[in-house]
Amino acid sequence: MQRPFKKMPRSTEILIMVCTSAFVDSLGYGIIIPFLPQYAMSLGASDLDVGIIFAAYALVQLVTTIPFGLLSDRYGRRPFMISGMLLLGMASLLFPLAQTVHLMIICRAIQGLAAAATWSSAVALVADTFPGNDKGTKLGITAGVTNMGGIVGPLLGGALSDVNFNIPFLLIATLSIFMFAYMFFRLKLPPRENRVEETSYIKMIRGALRIRNVVIIIVINALTMIFWGFIEPLMPPYLSGRFSLSSTQIGIIFGAMSLIYASIQPLVGRLTDKYGQKRFIIAGMTLQASIGLLIPLCSDLVSLTICLVLIAAVGAIAWTPLTPLYVESLQDGKMEAYATVGSLFGTAYYVGYIIGPVIGTLVSSHFGFGAVFIFNSIILLALVLLSKFYIKDGKRAASETPQTMESKISEPRNTSHKKPQELTISK
Repeated sequence: MQRPFKKMPRSTEILIMVCTSAFVDSLGYGIIIPFLPQYAMSLGASDLDVGIIFAAYALVQLVTTIPFGLLSDRYGRRPFMISGMLLLGMASLLFPLAQTVHLMIICRAIQGLAAAATWSSAVALVADTFPGNDKGTKLGITAGVTNMGGIVGPLLGGALSDVNFNIPFLLIATLSIFMFAYMFFRLKLPPRENRVEETSYIKMIRGALRIRNVVIIIVINALTMIFWGFIEPLMPPYLSGRFSLSSTQIGIIFGAMSLIYASIQPLVGRLTDKYGQKRFIIAGMTLQASIGLLIPLCSDLVSLTICLVLIAAVGAIAWTPLTPLYVESLQDGKMEAYATVGSLFGTAYYVGYIIGPVIGTLVSSHFGFGAVFIFNSIILLALVLLSKFYIKDGKRAASETPQTMESKISEPRNTSHKKPQELTISK
């Protein structure tokens, strides 16, 4: 009997597994947004309770992202990719059974734990598999597919929940358990190569933080996520009050933003492979700072929608290069802790995302809606200056090609050498 994917390059199958897992995880995050608040309130939840239910996801990730990243670098990517899908399936099966606020918080926390497990290794797995000059392209594809899950999730969740509340959860449970089973049998680590190196976790972090690019990217991640943290709770009421838009119309605008963002990411990834990352980071943040100042001045819905879509487009230009830049910076520094550094970025991401709504609400209530965008533009321009003078493009490993990497994945390794972890798939 002929096995599936027999002729497919192993590196390609790894990329497909990572992209599919990331898509399912993002789909599971977004699919509950249209209906979970109303369902929770029907069980007696207050506005604060609903906020806690949603915050549980980010808070769990904030606590677990760094430990999972450290463990992934130490013991390998496979256990976390597999367990992430299993935990997501469990949470999705438990959600329909949750009839109290406390149980819903637990289910949402398990979702966050699943996402932390998956994302502690997903980007690192791509970096392990494609260390050459096409790394940015592959990471851009992964990011684009992930964002597509965020686009499809709310639209699919709203439609399916109108038919039956349980259907969205059963769909995510089915997809995640399938991916768990598939990776359990197909994704394998070579014997005795499931550890990067014997070193302390603190030493890993200290080593990564000695690399200037890594520190700057962590700062960029935290400060820029403040903007997205406050635009999501503040923009819908603004659109509803100023332009009398319905929830469906607001969802379409946000969906268009996500679609543009996801569509541009693979192209930006290819361009950064060719021209480097720094110029795109600086250009994207400069444009976003400028366009953001126009949003409060928009007097009609068409101009506002154009500005919001452009914000998403230039956001993709600015943020897509950050991941390949940190990977190349680690390679230049002869470090292999991709997941450890990725977990630091994830922590910065969630810190910004958690405090963003608080800062946005305070600024908006004291100084007005437009002041929020002025505040964000000041932050972005400061980051532009920081990037211009201190970020350095990574050295692209031009000698590495997908073909040479493919042979490296297939060939036996000499485990006495300290080299980046290589992954294979069972035949």
